[in-house]
Amino acid sequence: MRIALIMSHADRSMGGATRELHFMRTLREQGAEVAVFRIHPGREVEQESFLEGGVTVTFCPEDLPAPPVPHRKLSAAMVEALRAFGPDVVMFKGLSYAINAAVADALGHAVFYGFIVGGAVTDPALERGAFVFGEYEEQLDRYFGRFQALGAAFILPKYIDLAATRPPAPRPAAEYDIANVGNFYEKRKNQKDLLRFLPDYRLLLAGGGKPDPAVFGEAAASGRATFPGRLDHQTLFPLLHRSRIMVHTSTMDGLPRAMVEGMACGLPVIAYRDTVRGGLEHGVQGFLITPEELDATVRHLLEDEALRQRMSAAARAHVEATHGVPAIREAARGFLDFLRRTL
Repeated sequence: MRIALIMSHADRSMGGATRELHFMRTLREQGAEVAVFRIHPGREVEQESFLEGGVTVTFCPEDLPAPPVPHRKLSAAMVEALRAFGPDVVMFKGLSYAINAAVADALGHAVFYGFIVGGAVTDPALERGAFVFGEYEEQLDRYFGRFQALGAAFILPKYIDLAATRPPAPRPAAEYDIANVGNFYEKRKNQKDLLRFLPDYRLLLAGGGKPDPAVFGEAAASGRATFPGRLDHQTLFPLLHRSRIMVHTSTMDGLPRAMVEGMACGLPVIAYRDTVRGGLEHGVQGFLITPEELDATVRHLLEDEALRQRMSAAARAHVEATHGVPAIREAARGFLDFLRRTL
């Protein structure tokens, strides 16, 4: 069986695709032939191996003139490379990309198509799909019921470095009460909702981009809010280990990697339930709330140390059970069983 993965977002980097690479390597180890394809801005077809040679990615040049919007980019070279590979199954990572429809039109109905999706994104191309990978059960139930009914809806766990995120024992003294990891160039990240907790609590607001001085200047001057910028994991995780809880105030997201990394670091997570509809059990590893409930929920969790510690342990245990390389490998094996039964 030949399985192709299209990383639909045009990019030369594979730094954010570690999960998909582990997934594809496991499929290969289980007997499938696999190939990964991505559009890049170079003028030649290039190949690069990842995971110590476990997966090879083919980078295909974009058609010229190239639209500036990644969702609209096409690649005739990719279509030809796929034809040469001759896949039985094509997986698209991402929806609403022109390359998805172009590939499906070129390869025709003999190929089994599926999608890896985040959040509430939908797309007419889903009508061609025979399976879908989502982020958590509530998302699949709400947006992808057709696939659920067919037994063709799956969870693709997040890639988490379980060793690097493991809380040290004994845990260092807390320097921050509330941690948030996002960026400051997308308004949807909405960190301003956390400023109400100053001066009662200490804030860690990590993320790239420049905080708007009109919004965050007073907080920075107070010395009670820390803005360390965008951090690599080696620097970020120790800061999370010195935090008490994570509060995710984004108004639009799927299941944020930062939220899962926070739980892996032993932080109970509070998030807006109209943004993140699952990914944790409400009242066990954290809380999914309305914006109106934010103040009371944050203060309750920070003031009840026994509750916070129970949720901290539960958050870490949840990530160990449902995310990371072992969970990704298990998902790949289950998917391959599904394909063998179905095709």
